[in-house]
Amino acid sequence: MPAWTIISPENPVNDLKGHPMRINVYRVMKAVYHILDPSNEPSSTIDEVKHIATLEYAVSQEKEGPPEISSLIIHLRLSAQTETRFDVVLHDSDMQIKDKVQNTCISLPGELAPVLMDISWFVREFVIRRSAIKWKPASDCSFGRRVWDQMQEEKYRQLVSQQGTTGGRNTCQSCKVVSRRSVNCRESSEPPIVWCAKHLDNELCLPCLEEQGSKRELEKCPACKSWCCPKDISECIGHPVTIPSVSRASSFDHFRHVMTIYSQSAKVHPLKHGSCGQCKLLGWRRCPGRLCWSSHSLICPECTSGGITCACRKVWACDVCAEHDSSIFIRCPRCDRPFCTSCTYIDRCRRCTRATLCYDCAEETSDVDDCTKDASDCAKETSDVDDCTEDASDCAEETSDVDDCTEDASD
Repeated sequence: MPAWTIISPENPVNDLKGHPMRINVYRVMKAVYHILDPSNEPSSTIDEVKHIATLEYAVSQEKEGPPEISSLIIHLRLSAQTETRFDVVLHDSDMQIKDKVQNTCISLPGELAPVLMDISWFVREFVIRRSAIKWKPASDCSFGRRVWDQMQEEKYRQLVSQQGTTGGRNTCQSCKVVSRRSVNCRESSEPPIVWCAKHLDNELCLPCLEEQGSKRELEKCPACKSWCCPKDISECIGHPVTIPSVSRASSFDHFRHVMTIYSQSAKVHPLKHGSCGQCKLLGWRRCPGRLCWSSHSLICPECTSGGITCACRKVWACDVCAEHDSSIFIRCPRCDRPFCTSCTYIDRCRRCTRATLCYDCAEETSDVDDCTKDASDCAKETSDVDDCTEDASDCAEETSDVDDCTEDASD
C-alpha cells in the first residue's frame, strides 16, 4: 500500500515545504498521545522532533469511474521505537485508535471529526487527480501541495458563492487553509486567520498559532492589540540582580569586565514583552549604553526605576551604565553629579578632556571667591586706617616736640 512519512525528525511539522497534511496529522497525533500516552504528548509544532507519523492508504477499483479509498491508516510511534505504537483507522464508519502494545481499541474523540474529514478528503482527491494526469510529478509531496491548494481555492469560491460577497481572502502559511476575510474583525473570519500588521504576508489560522506553543510566529501587542511578528515587539530581558562591591569603571577594559559581570548575572524577572513598533508603553525606555545589559532593547518600568536623567532632561541611562559608561555622562569633580556629554550645564577642557565644575559648583565657588576678596579688601582698608592713625600719632608727637622747643625759647 502507498504510504507517506508525514512527520519525522527529517520531516519537521513546521517545514512549509513539507506534506500538506502534516498539520492535520500532527493534531491527530497530539490527541492520541494526550489520551493514551500523556508523557510523550508533543508540545508544539515548532519543537516536535521525537515522533514519527506515517499515512498509509489502499485503493480499490471495483467499478468504473475514479478509484476509491479502501483503507486509510495513520501509524504513530516515537522516533526511538522501531515498531508502531498506535494505529488510527480512518476508513471505517467507526473511526478508532488501536493501541498495539496494550492491545486495546477506543473511538476517536468527536472534536477530531473535521480534521479527519480533511485528511480523508485530501487522500481521495489526491488519488483521483493523480490518476487523471498523464505527466509524472516531481514527488507525491509537491503534487500533494498543489492538490491541497486547488482544493482550498475551490472551497473559497464555494464559500463566496454561498455568502454573495468576497471581502478578500487569507491563507494560513502553516496549514494552507483559505479563509474569507472579515472586514470588521480579523478573528471572526471562518476559519479565523490573523496576520502581522507590518508583514501582511505572515498569516496564520488561530489553531496553528496555538499549536506553535511559546515560540509562535505571531504575538498580540498588549497596547494596540494588533498581531505582530515577535521581532517587532519590544522585550525587556530583566535588570541584573544587584552585585555588591563593583567599583566604578576606571578604564575601558575595566568597564567591559564590569558589564560582562552584569550581563551574566541573574535577572530580576524573565523575558517580558512590551509593545509593537507603532506603540509606546508608558515607562518603557531605551538605554544608550555601549555595552548595556539590555542589549539595546527597551527596558520595562520595573527595571528603569534606578535610572538617571541628565539635568537637561534630554538623556536617560540605566543605573548601571550611568555609573560605569563614561561615554554617556561626565561627572562634576566637585559634586559628582552626572551630566550628558552634550549638556550645557558642564564643560570639558579641550586640551586634557577633564570635566570642569558644573555651573552650580562653579557659581558656589565664585561666591566663595567673592567673599574672600571682600575680606581681603576689608583687611586692606583696616590697614590703611591703622597707617593713618599711626601717622596721626607721629604727627601729634612731632607737634608736641615743637611746642616743647617753643616753650624753652620763651624761657
